[in-house]
Amino acid sequence: MNDKVDGRGSWILAYRQHVLHIVTHAIINIVEKPWERVYIDGQPHEHGFKLGSEKHTTEVIVKKSGVIQLTSGVEGLALLKTTKSGFEGYIRDQNTALPETRERMLATEVTASWRYAYESLSSVPQKQQFFTDRYLDVKKDLVDTFYGPPKEGVYSPSVQNTLYLMAKSVLNRFPDISSIKLKMPNIHFLPVNLKNKDNQTIVKFADDVYLPTDEPHGSIQASLSRFWSKM
Repeated sequence: MNDKVDGRGSWILAYRQHVLHIVTHAIINIVEKPWERVYIDGQPHEHGFKLGSEKHTTEVIVKKSGVIQLTSGVEGLALLKTTKSGFEGYIRDQNTALPETRERMLATEVTASWRYAYESLSSVPQKQQFFTDRYLDVKKDLVDTFYGPPKEGVYSPSVQNTLYLMAKSVLNRFPDISSIKLKMPNIHFLPVNLKNKDNQTIVKFADDVYLPTDEPHGSIQASLSRFWSKM
């Protein structure tokens, strides 16, 4: 399916020729669940595969006039940083109870969608596998911005800040992307510290044992677009 869409939208053209003579526009949604080759003892298995975690999504809105809206994205991209993450510098008032911290785990499951600037079938790139390659490049850029350099990483003062930098990086690097939406809910891993009212240090771990918890949690999301975007 991707090969046909990548080949200058030939699949979309075929759909338009067969269907759009009786409707004004069509919305096409495609979700790719990637299968990944299994490695046994460090060697790629000849015929073994496992289902990958994230999904590659695509939506195309095509009108009888030839005008299109093309959106791609990723769902279920799970990311984790074990250090160089905090939550600080946020607005505080008399009701704020959450203390600031410069050391915590940062875990999230990224849902991202980005809209391309192409507005007609004739403007869609003709290069084979263009959108598959672009999807992989955008996903890599999101991941690289989240983690930072492999040795020193990059400090994150908040999920909100990291989300903004990820979206900004995509717009800066790919001029054919006009807007991007990101959703990054917190997946909390809280440091374990067993204590009671009589002894505050019964078992005090040095930030090396964490308890996963679903509550409380927040869902952070934002949209960034170029000033000329019709998002």
